[in-house]
Amino acid sequence: MQRLLLAWSLTLCACSGSTPSAAPDAGTAAPRTFGAACTMASNTSTECNSGVCTDTIDMVMHPVCSQQCTFGMNDTCPAGSTGAKMCNKKNFCKP
Repeated sequence: MQRLLLAWSLTLCACSGSTPSAAPDAGTAAPRTFGAACTMASNTSTECNSGVCTDTIDMVMHPVCSQQCTFGMNDTCPAGSTGAKMCNKKNFCKP
């Protein structure tokens, strides 16, 4: 009888658990961090944590999440991919 109880309790424990959460809606992606790719260049972007998606960083115009800054005041920018802080002439931080 004890073995039967043990078998049943192990079976019930193995089968119980939380139900998996629903997958997030594909249209509501989480905002992206500094330097991540984005699609629509805008200073009011909902794609980026900072609200800034710019295509002024490279010559090919790949939009990336950035933040606004004042040219010449590099310390107001976070460190980019090279570890340097840089504000470009169009007042966007270079990732």
